[in-house]
Amino acid sequence: MPSKPLLKNLLSRQDTWRGRNRSLRKHVITTGNNSLDRLLLGGWPVSALSELVSQQDGIGELSLLMPTLKRYANEDKLCVWLDPPYQPYAPALVSAGIPLDKLLIVRSKNSREWLWAAEQAIRGNALLFAWSNQTQPRYTDLRKLQLAASDSRSPVFLFSSTAALKASSPALLRIELDALKANVLLITLLKLRGKAPGAKIQVSLGDESTERTELDKLPVNIHYPRLKKADYLLPLKPEVLRLNT
Repeated sequence: MPSKPLLKNLLSRQDTWRGRNRSLRKHVITTGNNSLDRLLLGGWPVSALSELVSQQDGIGELSLLMPTLKRYANEDKLCVWLDPPYQPYAPALVSAGIPLDKLLIVRSKNSREWLWAAEQAIRGNALLFAWSNQTQPRYTDLRKLQLAASDSRSPVFLFSSTAALKASSPALLRIELDALKANVLLITLLKLRGKAPGAKIQVSLGDESTERTELDKLPVNIHYPRLKKADYLLPLKPEVLRLNT
């Protein structure tokens, strides 16, 4: 007969199903957005894997998680970003009140390294943001992350492409994100224990002036400064000589 502490521990796990009992929904943290909190029955699940499926990278998915990132970073928690598709923009993070010394960027070489790094981050109670576009983890791999998350004290966030929708997911929460226009996301609930899928909401991410500018439209300095003559001359290639004339 199982002991009471063991039974209590099993019932407290996010991956233990107890019929229509919704008491496990108390293990959430606010998203910082009232509409999104209502959609998610209180907020982001803690000690669980949440999967955010995006139509494309960089549509504002990180903006949804900035309040959570700020909260954990300011609680002296390590925040691990595993294989982000873009180089994080440090000035924007500092402006949001996130200490950079609490962020760790990890680049994996293959799917095996990706899974190992993700598991280590979760078991170390770090806040994990993991992008799976390059690795395409299997269901069994994600199941390992969900089980590891159930024993941690932090939420785990997985960013996937729409190709992942062809397969089922062991994540406790699964939502799909689509950009309606600049800084406005359409969020569709795909999976959440205790709530039927299909609900949709629109979330505004703020001022449209924050819309990204294409690289070929960025202002650049086309005037090259004239170099001072040095006491000695180095051989320069013809291309460099033309820039200084």
